[in-house]
Amino acid sequence: MEVFCFDFDGVVCDSAPETALAAWNACQTLWPKDSAPLPEALQQRFCVLRPVMHTGYEAVPLMRLIKDGAVDDAGIMDGFDALRDRFIEREGLSIDRLQQVFGAARDSLIAADQAQWLRWNRFYPGMGEALGAAIERHPLYIVTTKQERFVELLLGHHQLQLPSGRIFGLERKRSKPEILTELTATPKLEGGKFHFIEDRLDTLLKVMKLPALDQVALYLVDWGYNTPAQREQAASTGRIKVVSMDQFRGMHGF
Repeated sequence: MEVFCFDFDGVVCDSAPETALAAWNACQTLWPKDSAPLPEALQQRFCVLRPVMHTGYEAVPLMRLIKDGAVDDAGIMDGFDALRDRFIEREGLSIDRLQQVFGAARDSLIAADQAQWLRWNRFYPGMGEALGAAIERHPLYIVTTKQERFVELLLGHHQLQLPSGRIFGLERKRSKPEILTELTATPKLEGGKFHFIEDRLDTLLKVMKLPALDQVALYLVDWGYNTPAQREQAASTGRIKVVSMDQFRGMHGF
C-alpha cells in the first residue's frame, strides 16, 4: 500500500493571485483609510514574494510591507520572518486576529463571485488529473495550512472528492510533521509506503529531523513557491527528490 500526502497551495493550486487580493482586502478591513483597488504592480510583486510565506495569515503583513515600501523585495525575501514579527507587534495584532480577518476576506470574495474566486485559484496543469488518479488507486490526504472549507470548495470544483477526514488544514492547529507522524501511526495505514509532496523546503527539513518519519519519501516540487537556491539545497540532502510535474506523474503513473 502506498499513501500520498499532498500539500495544497503551491503543489495542487496556484492561489497566489487570489491570496494577494484577499490580503489587500484584509488590509482594508484593518486600516480602512487605505481603501483602494489592488494595483496590478503590487499583485505581481506579491506573487514573486509568495515563497516567503508559511501560512495564509502572513499574506496580510506581506502585502502591507510591499505597499509601505520601506523594505525592498530582496530585504523581504531574506528577512521576512523577523519583519513579520515586528509588524505584528508594532500594529498590536495577533495571529488569531490576522487569521480571522484574512479568512473573512476570502469568504467575502467567494460570496461576491464564487465563479471568479474559483478561476483565481488555478490548479497547476496536470494536477487535477494526477489527484484523480491517485484518489482512485491509493489512500490520499491533503496536509495544508489552508482552511479546510476552502480546500473542499476547490476540490469540488474539479470534481474531486476525498473521504471524510482526509483533509488536515489550519483548523487542526498542528504542524505538518505532527500530522504526518499521526498518519503513519494510524493502524489502517500500518505498513504503507508514505509519500509527502510539498513545495516548502523548510517543512521538508523539519520532517527529516523526526526519526518516526525516516521512511517517508519526500518530494519538493519545482513548480511551487520555492526558489532555485532552495531547490539546490533540497537536492543536496540526498533524501529529498526535487521533481517536475512530468517527473512526479511519471514516477507514480498518475
